[in-house]
Amino acid sequence: MGFVKNSILALSTVIALTVFTSAANASLLIEPHLGYIVGGKSDYSGAEIKWNGPDYGARLGGQWLGFQAGLDYAHSTFDTEASAFGITAKSAHKRDLLGAFVGYKFPVLLRAWATYFFSGKTTATETTSSTTAGDFTKGKGMELGVGFTGLPIVNLNLSYRTSTEDKDESGALNPKMKTKEFLLSVSAPFTLL
Repeated sequence: MGFVKNSILALSTVIALTVFTSAANASLLIEPHLGYIVGGKSDYSGAEIKWNGPDYGARLGGQWLGFQAGLDYAHSTFDTEASAFGITAKSAHKRDLLGAFVGYKFPVLLRAWATYFFSGKTTATETTSSTTAGDFTKGKGMELGVGFTGLPIVNLNLSYRTSTEDKDESGALNPKMKTKEFLLSVSAPFTLL
């Protein structure tokens, strides 16, 4: 229910951004992105968890001169490997994140941004152990990124993402899970007047 509420809030924000960019002589920014998570890791219930996997989504907002702001959506699918006490369990997950970003496109082939993810949900789609299964429904996090803008149409990006997630109360345990990961991605930012 929280993700639906946040999605409605996000849609309202997009409408407000569209109206504001028209009134402020700013450009509407549309930026699809496609990447790969490398070096994802977490400690959860005494287990060390590692993962890699694809990530895609889009940023939608406004651009005023070099300043950028708007909404950021990301969807990831990844396989995790949890190790504890000499036992390894594997799981498959999918994750949705929704947040707000601010950024700046420098005139010297560089761009930087920061995103605060105010809503997230991670779902275990397949698992070999009940201790690693479960849905994490209350995710929050942040991302810091830099991009190389010297190529035509596409940007090459590197970002660092962290999150804190609460396990769904239907699970046997309800601890928080803190994650850290690096993301390599390409994006194609378009601006419309």
